[in-house]
Amino acid sequence: MKNKFLIVIFICLSQIVISQNCEAISPYTEGMRLEYTNYNKKGKVKSVDNYVVTSVSTVNEALIIEIESTQKNDKNKEGVARKDILKCVDGNFYVDMSGYLAHQNDDQKSNLQVQAEGDFLEFPDELTENMELKDATIELKIGSDDSASSASFADMKVYNRKVVQNTSFKNQAGEFDAYKMTFDYIFTMGFIKMRGSGIEWYVKGIGIVKTESYSKKGKLRWIRELTKINT
Repeated sequence: MKNKFLIVIFICLSQIVISQNCEAISPYTEGMRLEYTNYNKKGKVKSVDNYVVTSVSTVNEALIIEIESTQKNDKNKEGVARKDILKCVDGNFYVDMSGYLAHQNDDQKSNLQVQAEGDFLEFPDELTENMELKDATIELKIGSDDSASSASFADMKVYNRKVVQNTSFKNQAGEFDAYKMTFDYIFTMGFIKMRGSGIEWYVKGIGIVKTESYSKKGKLRWIRELTKINT
């Protein structure tokens, strides 16, 4: 009986430590707002993504952060709201990869939509230079709201993820202690395959604060960057 009591205490303490580890590195609170700006290869603004944190909660051993976002393009046209999820488990941070490509058809008269289903990109609590990170895959499906009638038509894999450097990162959103990382990706749609590479800056507890995407030949395609944080 005593042993069972000690086991229960150990489990409870473990969950508290896990929660504290995540809360210590995560600045997210309900109502917090973030802005990401997307630029084309010439540095011109293509669109702006506005995020608001709608919920921060602890579920089992994970800190779950739910975020709602909307996008405005260069013509100030607003897209459909989308929900994304971030989570933290024992200091390890996970970014919902489906949020990168999830979008809906702009034609409101149609019930067809493009859905994204994929892995979480993992960012371990202990990061070191030259460290290799796990691959991740996302699948795109097109169809109605009924998932049974949807069909896969494309997928994207992010691989060769590697920590290059622990460095300071400064932009108009602030100054951060960041990790510079590199990765390769392959986008497949039918017989078409598009390969490329990227550089990203990751900040513990916040996520990716900047991404640069390059073609297979090393030419810049686009840039995405955190430009505002309002707590």
